[in-house]
Parts: sequence; C-alpha cells; structure tokens
Amino acid sequence: MSGQASSAERGRIQGAKYDFTASYNRRWPHAYFRECLALDYMITDRAKPIFERIFADYRRVRNKRNLKIIDVGCSYGVNAALLRTDLDLDDLYAAYLEPSGSLSRRQEIEHRAFFRNQGLRDDIQFVGVDPSFRAVRYALDLGLLEAGVTADLETCDLTVKERSALADADILISTGCVGYATEATFARVYEASATSRPWVVAFAMHPFSYDGIAAALKAFSLETEPLKRFRQRQRRFSTSTERQAILQAMAKLGMDDRLERTSGYIYASCYISAPPGERSELCHGRTARRNQGETQRQSG
Repeated sequence: MSGQASSAERGRIQGAKYDFTASYNRRWPHAYFRECLALDYMITDRAKPIFERIFADYRRVRNKRNLKIIDVGCSYGVNAALLRTDLDLDDLYAAYLEPSGSLSRRQEIEHRAFFRNQGLRDDIQFVGVDPSFRAVRYALDLGLLEAGVTADLETCDLTVKERSALADADILISTGCVGYATEATFARVYEASATSRPWVVAFAMHPFSYDGIAAALKAFSLETEPLKRFRQRQRRFSTSTERQAILQAMAKLGMDDRLERTSGYIYASCYISAPPGERSELCHGRTARRNQGETQRQSG
C-alpha cells in the first residue's frame, strides 16, 4: 500500500479538494445530486457490480442469504438505493434533477413511493453511518436505511443504542468517506460488530491513504489487500488547482498517478479486508477474474 499521510497532509488534501459541505446535509438531496452530476461523480455506480459480486462471494463463504450492510459515509443512502434496486446512478440523476423527474418535487410521500415501487430488496438491510444527520434522516424516512448512526465517530464513542444498531453486521462498505473518516471511525464501527467478523470493502479516493484503516482492522485479525483490478473512477477534477494539489500529494506518497494525469478524473482504489482464509477466496477467486481489466478499459 502507499505511504501513510500525516494528519497535516490529510488536512491540506481536504482543503484542496472540492467541498460538498454546502449540499451534503440538507433536508433534500437535489443540490447534492446537482453538484455530483456537474463533476460526473460515478463511484457509487462503478462500485455497484463489484459490491454485488462480493456480496455473492460472502453468501457462498458464510452460507447466508440475508445480509446486514453498514455503509460508512452513507449520505442520502445512495449506495442503499442502488444496491437494493435495479436503478443506476443515471436513473437517480434523472429522477431528482429533470424537471419532470419522479423525485424532482420535494414531497416525501412521492419519494417514499418511488423507491417502494422499485421493489426494494428485503434480503439486504442497510445501516448508515454519517454525521450528516439530515441526509441520514432522509434515507431513513424513505426506507432505504434500517437504522442510522449520526455521531461524529472521529471524536465520539458509540452509545449503547448505536452499538446495537451496528451489531451482527456482515459487510462494511464505503465509497467516498475515506480521508474524512479515518481509522478512528472504522475501528469504532468494526468493534461494535466484531463478533460477526464482517468483511470490509472500501474505495479510497486518491490520494488518501488506507494504511491507517488497514492497521486498525489488523487489530481485529483482518487481512487487507489492495486490488488494483477494482480501481474505479470517482469523479472529474473540479479545477486545475485541485488537479495540481492531488497530483502533488500522490507523488509525495509514491502513488501511481498515470490515470489521473491522462484521464482528467480522480480515481479510487479498492481495499478488501476479511479473516485470512476468507480473504484468500475473495481476492483470488471468481470475483477477481470476472472484474479483471476494468482499469485497462477505463484508461484505454
């Protein structure tokens, strides 16, 4: 894995990145989707088939059907919306942002009916973790999330109720929060569900390092492997200043920046953590072979 950024360096990277704060914790998600579309934000869409294959592997390894997924950095429940339906991200952009879109009006009953009519899968239960309490409340009200934890787990311990909500998880996922959520958050979340030995599948946007999180998960006897074959586009660079700052940070950390330099997009690396025997089957079995070549297709 790449070198570990200091907290000061992480702060500089955060300062250079596009700031979604103004739209990330509103009552309604329209402004957030509008900003994401403007930057061709796609990681949740690109991650969906990978998550689905990993869920299938997990079901085979653990001999389980019903899964409890913890989405760290869940925001408005986008991962839950995609993974519990046949929708893709373009469907959501159209529903929220087109003038006649099914979700264009700010009417909770219409939003709830829209997702209900998609036939929300009941074999996957989502618990969201995100300090953006309005966004989490939206996802809860629509039935995308079963429960939500909105404490800032970088600084706060979980309450008894929050620990109960996270218990017995099968897989922890994340597509956009690494670098803002550090090993402190991941350790607290994992510790609450450690008895069920969940897997962890996370996409870390470049240039944020995953080393600290991997070290925290190692304390729970998980092995972490970075899978270059699962590397995916996150979004476009927002400005030339952001591009320069990210490329400089990647060079400092010794990260491969060829895709960022040539494509105009920021990429995210995929990391998978699991108990040793299970990790081996996951990383070197059919999932890896079926998804091989994704990076080459993107950069070709």
